[in-house]
Amino acid sequence: MFQVAITAIAAALLAVQLKQAKPEYGVYIGLAAGVVILWFTTDQIGQVLSSIELLEQYVQIDAVYWSVLLKITGITYLSEFAGNICRDAGYQALAGQVELFAKILIMALGIPVVLALLETIESLM
Repeated sequence: MFQVAITAIAAALLAVQLKQAKPEYGVYIGLAAGVVILWFTTDQIGQVLSSIELLEQYVQIDAVYWSVLLKITGITYLSEFAGNICRDAGYQALAGQVELFAKILIMALGIPVVLALLETIESLM
């Protein structure tokens, strides 16, 4: 966390310094810092995946549902990252479109899970 915090603070301070001379560089600095922070998370993602595999052994849930959960989580983080970059660049409408697409994609991924849940409830009745 310390490395991520230092990266973010350094990028923000550098962007503020360059804001008066070259404001467009602030977007590039923010994007670069975001990529570096995303790179730091790759180790954490591996640990989360290992934990999910361990959970699969204890909880008898089909692996397809874990896959959908991971995809939805990835879509959420990626759309927020892209949306924030677009907002920083001053393209709020584009950020909204990215987030709208992500919401529709999440809904499309979630519908089979909801249908399976409804079928399970129906079979219990």
